[in-house]
Amino acid sequence: MNPKIELFSFKGSLFAWRVHLALAIHNIDYTTHDLDPFKAEHKQPNYLDLNLRGKVPLLKHGDFFVRESIAILVYLDSLFPEWQLFGKTSQEKAIIWQQVCEVEDIVTPCLLKLIPPIFFGGLAEKEKEVIENFENLKAEFSILNDNILADKNWLGGDRFSAADIAIYPMFKFVERLAANEEVGKLNIDILPIEKKYPKLGNLLQNIEQMPNVDSLYPAHWR
Repeated sequence: MNPKIELFSFKGSLFAWRVHLALAIHNIDYTTHDLDPFKAEHKQPNYLDLNLRGKVPLLKHGDFFVRESIAILVYLDSLFPEWQLFGKTSQEKAIIWQQVCEVEDIVTPCLLKLIPPIFFGGLAEKEKEVIENFENLKAEFSILNDNILADKNWLGGDRFSAADIAIYPMFKFVERLAANEEVGKLNIDILPIEKKYPKLGNLLQNIEQMPNVDSLYPAHWR
């Protein structure tokens, strides 16, 4: 019998969401351990023994542990080679990794800078910075919509890949951030994504039609 897969996560974690997507879409049986960040369960000794950085996600497979969402996807892709999340040919691998890296280098930093002022106060004092980060996101979304997805339905080529998994939770979080009442007063003009960026909207729809995706949407976001 193969060892079971266990995932340590926070409810609503963007990075853990990526791993949930890969596992759920491929109908892999696994166990989720939801830690409570407000109780600092990720900083308790029993968890730090598993992940010294005290972060999520963390994947446990038998006696083996993997941290960082993209590294976990690489591990799972090797574990289930039929997935081919990171491509088959040299060119496919390069294109997919290129897109994954750009998500991490461009989209993710903007989101992380937006979280504190929008959810924890200080938006008025950081209004200029908030607008700038949304403008950076809009510029990237335009590139993805008008260029990367101009002649295809998936970021990595002609089928679902790690590139789509990497960015999907980020899109959903942008929607949540931009829907904030105070942000709405800034005239960000990024929503609805599917109308402003129709090719991106098509990508989101393609992902959301895949098995089990809707069940992963954080309940407290609805």
